[in-house]
Amino acid sequence: MQSLHIADAGFGYIFKCIGLYYEGNIYFALYLASLILLSVDLSRVTGAERAGRWKALLSADGMTERMRRIFLPQFVMMILTVYNPVFPVILNSFFDVNKEYYRFLWMAPVIICISAAAVRIVTEYAADKTSSRIRHIRQAFCAAFIICLLMAGGTWLYADGYIVSPNIYHMPTEIPEIAEIIHEDALKNDPADEYPRAMFEYDYNMLIRQYDAGIMLACDREAYLNAVTGALDYDTIMEDADYYNRLLAVVALGIEIPEDAFTEGLEETGTEYVVVSTANGILPYIRKCGLTVAGETANHTILRYELPDYEPFELPDYSEVWRLSPQPYDFLMHSKI
Repeated sequence: MQSLHIADAGFGYIFKCIGLYYEGNIYFALYLASLILLSVDLSRVTGAERAGRWKALLSADGMTERMRRIFLPQFVMMILTVYNPVFPVILNSFFDVNKEYYRFLWMAPVIICISAAAVRIVTEYAADKTSSRIRHIRQAFCAAFIICLLMAGGTWLYADGYIVSPNIYHMPTEIPEIAEIIHEDALKNDPADEYPRAMFEYDYNMLIRQYDAGIMLACDREAYLNAVTGALDYDTIMEDADYYNRLLAVVALGIEIPEDAFTEGLEETGTEYVVVSTANGILPYIRKCGLTVAGETANHTILRYELPDYEPFELPDYSEVWRLSPQPYDFLMHSKI
């Protein structure tokens, strides 16, 4: 949850998540309405069919009973866990919930439940026992109303205007330019340097990993989130355990730590390039640390650091393993598929 951190939100974390990922709570309201519909739905299952539980569940009119068994217990479980404000706080005491994409566990059931209720409304309530033409018209109007409701509850795709992407990758124009400059400079200095490591400012660090897998990042997404949300203090920055914190201190937080500490961070993480905005006030300090300009774009400066113990990064080669075992291997069952 890139813009949220439980360390700041505390017990209000789950409510902020719901507001952010449920489009201002509208989809959460639709979810509750769908649950109410499925729980009070008057199924036309007869007493004889209910006496035969499996027959009722497998019958066409037993659909409501199946929906209740699927969605109602699951909602109760969600109320006790992910919708419980105390739960993420306790969970975070064991591991960082921001590192897990567990939001899919409570977003997916909402989508499925709303869809199931919508289908139930269109196929059952909108249908009557008159002519098929009237029935189809009622169903079409009902379906159109539900679609309009979902569209009104969400954010329109062109809410901020229709923006034509300057490149086929739908990335800011400078992302491809920066990537090209880094690769050209790296290969010019060493033809074997196909995977240079670089440090970016926050926004570009999040984007470059989606655009160019050939550029290694000095620190991952979670480390950056911890830095920009205020989880780093000076003692942590200067620890030898995680040298990338020194890079985060300079590039992300604009802190001028001792120059030798910054260059040591570059060396220990194997970082050759630092990319910052040309208008960033930290740029003179970075150049003072011995980095040279490798290239520039309209708004960014790409600086290179000469690593004393430089070794090009190489991808692991599994070709020998594949040659010896050409059949797919199930590592859980320890057998070939």
